[in-house]
Amino acid sequence: MATPKRPGRQPHPHHRVGVLGAVLGLAAAGTAVGIAVSRAAARRVGAERLGSKAGLPPGASDAELREDDPLGPESRRADRTALVPADDGVLLAVEEVGPSDAPLTVVFCHGYSLSMASWTFQRRALGAALATANGSRPTARLVFYDQRGHGASGRGPAEHSTMEQLGRDLDAVLRARVPHGPVVLVGHSMGGMTVMALAEVRPELFGTRVVGAALMSTSSGNLADLDFGLPELLTRLRAAVLPIAAFTMRRRPGFAERTRRLAADLISHVTWSLSFASKDVDPALGRYVDSMIAGTPVEVIAEFYPALAGLDETAALQPLRGVPVLVLTGDKDTLIPPEHSDMIVELLGGLGAPGVEHVVVSEAGHMVPLEKPDEVTTALAALLRRVVADLPTGAGR
Repeated sequence: MATPKRPGRQPHPHHRVGVLGAVLGLAAAGTAVGIAVSRAAARRVGAERLGSKAGLPPGASDAELREDDPLGPESRRADRTALVPADDGVLLAVEEVGPSDAPLTVVFCHGYSLSMASWTFQRRALGAALATANGSRPTARLVFYDQRGHGASGRGPAEHSTMEQLGRDLDAVLRARVPHGPVVLVGHSMGGMTVMALAEVRPELFGTRVVGAALMSTSSGNLADLDFGLPELLTRLRAAVLPIAAFTMRRRPGFAERTRRLAADLISHVTWSLSFASKDVDPALGRYVDSMIAGTPVEVIAEFYPALAGLDETAALQPLRGVPVLVLTGDKDTLIPPEHSDMIVELLGGLGAPGVEHVVVSEAGHMVPLEKPDEVTTALAALLRRVVADLPTGAGR
């Protein structure tokens, strides 16, 4: 795509390449490590607006929105909120559901270009089942946080956009919000990699403080080799334009934001195909994912790409062998194919290893917590029951 000529001035050839690279590369970058930007990318939708009025009658009131939209803010009420400083001073937004003295704490880590709102179905279901009194002491407290640069959390320096830093960020959340008692860590996509990164920087936590983990739609490495179901020609094109796109997103974020609006319709189709596999997915889910991605600055997308493309957390899985682990994936995940979950299971000792459970969700893509929430919640509840059964009497605070 060439830019319009100004009178008496020819477009610079590098400018033309930058435009083309950004249009194709922004889609490619999103394809490579998260979910591509969408038709809603022009709107920076805050967390409080993730519920959309789309589909409601014209002029629908806020009360009707709250009643009719299960993904709206009302489904994500928090008992407590906090800002936790990371070790470099970046403030991480945290929300908690359930009493602070519950015997078990479950910490949720979201994926690349998303936010803690991606756990909305699990937050609602597990909050009602485990974190509410219901006539007896709650079983668990649920803790959600936004990764740096995502959602409501602050953004750090570009050089801190690493998996090691995400592991230290998770450690900071644990130190500040869960200083005592047993913890289960739940990670989706980049969130699962964050759990592995914590295991690398703080292996002594696993089997002592960390008593269980769930790794969903994630990988321990070799992400740069994925083709994401694309034809070979497009795979080669992606490799060619990614450096240009990443440079554009870092150095010219305003231009990159305008570019992803120009490519929005094309990229929206990619978003849907990489997020979901079911034929009956509610369009509201697509808009929901769109909103989270639209709130992620293009600079953050670019800065984290090298960390995910160069990921190698195979050694970090060793500490997880000492705790019950749920490995879950969608059978039609083209972003991080099920083979990556198979490899994690093998690195944990195989299906016969004590505590290892492997769940493959039928007709599910990468966004399995949203696409198949009942299956994911059921698997998580089973993991938590296993963990609670093994806790010593009086465990917790």
